[in-house]
Formats: sequence, C-alpha cells, structure tokens
Amino acid sequence: MRVKPAIQTGAAAILAAACAASPGINSVAFEKRPPLTGQQGYLETIKYIDDGMKHIDPSSEFFISFDGQMCFRGLVNRQMATFETYANYWCIDPLAVYNVDALQNNVTNVNTVRLWCAHAAPQCARRIGYPNYLDTSNGIADSILVEITPYQPARAALEHLVYLMGGNLRQTGLR
Repeated sequence: MRVKPAIQTGAAAILAAACAASPGINSVAFEKRPPLTGQQGYLETIKYIDDGMKHIDPSSEFFISFDGQMCFRGLVNRQMATFETYANYWCIDPLAVYNVDALQNNVTNVNTVRLWCAHAAPQCARRIGYPNYLDTSNGIADSILVEITPYQPARAALEHLVYLMGGNLRQTGLR
C-alpha cells in the first residue's frame, strides 16, 4: 500500500520541475531587445504601465504572463463597468500588436490607450479567467482598450515594451 504515496511524491516532483522550467510572471526571458539609449528597461517599463493603471483604479493590474502575453486586468474593453468582477484578464501577444493609439476622453476625462491587432492576426486579444454571465462579449477582440494615466507617455511605454519584446509596430503615418 505504499505505492500511492510514492506515485504522489513522483507526480509532485515532476510538476515542480515543470513549473521551475517555465518562465514566471514578468520574466526577463521575454525581453528580446535591449532598451534604446535613454529608455527604461524591460522591468521598469512593465512597472510604469502597471502604476499608470493603478493610478486610475488601484485594483487594476498589468503584467507579462508566463507565456509572454501582455495582460491587463481592470476596466479593460468594458461596455458596462458596473458589472466588472476583476476575475478576468485581457491578454495580447506583443508580436501581434500592430498599432498603439492614445485616446482622449472628453466625457469621463479618463483617457485610454488602445492596442490594435495586426491584420495578419485578427482577433488576437483574448479574455482569460472566470465566466461572467453579465458580460455578453465572446471573449475575443481586435483590440484592447485600457484606462491609464498619463495616457500619452503610457502609449509610448507600451510601444517601447512591444519593441523590447521583439514586436514591430507600424511606422507613424502609414496604414
């Protein structure tokens, strides 16, 4: 009857080894390029974006997932913020980001930044997390809209992070 504890111990060891081999949250393994002269580094840029979101909403969050996705939690892609549960994240692969727009909101005065999917990767934004039965969206989108401040420097930070992670944004003025 000692077989069961041995199997459990073996399974736990395999699981621990697999977890140790995979990169963690905000892992520098996803930094593919060095920062340009005078620019923040990879981890500093992630913190700057997270701080900008937390300034609008302390419960929001930004991080790089274990599989290299840029993930946002908070009032992201929301039509009815009243029903936000903060149980979901919206994630996007930095290699699929085509453009980053800074959008001024003169109604709520909470400005936003929108990350657009490339034409070659439509619907690249994904909602990950628990089901929210009050949310009728299908969990995929062609962009992610994030409330953040200051929104223009945050746009530059997101563009810089995409660059650091190996992505290529479109050139300004081209469509």
